[in-house]
Amino acid sequence: MIETASLRYFREVARHGSLRRAAERLFVAQSAISRQIVALEEELGVQLFERRARGMAPTAAGRLLLEFADDSRLRLDALRAQIHEYETLHRGHVDVACVEGLLAGLVTTFTERFLAEHDGLSLDVSAYGSQRVAEAVAEHEVDFGIVFGGSPRRDLLELAFMSQPLCAILRPAHPLARKRKCRLADVARWPIVLPNRSFGIRQLIDRVRAMHRLQLRTVVETNTLAFAWRLVLASDRVTFLPLDSVRAEVAEGRLAAVPLDEPLLSATGVTLVASAARTLSPAAAAAVDCMKAMMSPPRRRRSSGSAAPAPG
Repeated sequence: MIETASLRYFREVARHGSLRRAAERLFVAQSAISRQIVALEEELGVQLFERRARGMAPTAAGRLLLEFADDSRLRLDALRAQIHEYETLHRGHVDVACVEGLLAGLVTTFTERFLAEHDGLSLDVSAYGSQRVAEAVAEHEVDFGIVFGGSPRRDLLELAFMSQPLCAILRPAHPLARKRKCRLADVARWPIVLPNRSFGIRQLIDRVRAMHRLQLRTVVETNTLAFAWRLVLASDRVTFLPLDSVRAEVAEGRLAAVPLDEPLLSATGVTLVASAARTLSPAAAAAVDCMKAMMSPPRRRRSSGSAAPAPG
């Protein structure tokens, strides 16, 4: 019990004015209640009851303690009610971290679906790079996260995976927009907008560029993917993102997305991760289930030696 036995015994004696009546209601020995009252008086250094012929009445100090005990009981009852609301998903909060490229597609759809199904719950969604997302999950700053590629840490569980191949993102009038696929060499002569080196996308692009010994005309580096794709709207610049990052703009005809015909760049995806050392709250568990339903089943964990850098 959160409430101490001595305080509970005290309140019953004060309410009924008798050790005997309190013992009958609590189904404990009268001597046990008497010992608890004496212990309380010794701890507080005051007399809590006046012993009278017709029973026991609280002293001024006893009345103060009774007021405290009643208030504590009311607060405890309110706490129990709130805990019940959390357990039954009528109240609760979930903290989520994800890579920026998922905000416009997957995470927006998840948010709308989850809140529609659980109108008493709330979400806090933060966007970071994959390494920072993994750190936030491992340190229990958030309930779960979504990273590009596989989990960069062994203390995280991979719960679901969804393919997110990288594409060349450009304006629909760009000469490359007519291609069904393109290689990195095809875009080498065009001005390039790249995420900075904190992004796994950039690490993969640099890796493929080095493999093919290509020189890219990088004209802008940025730490925000939204800024990257906006720079290609009215020019012949090219950037590299998963389709999900710009799906709405592609559907509206503002951008074109050409899949990259490179094994390292076409095999990328996103992984739902949670801490292996944490039990999720009912609200967070419901959110994870909702996200998993939107993604494919978990993939087999790769060995550390074969893992590619995680974009994002």
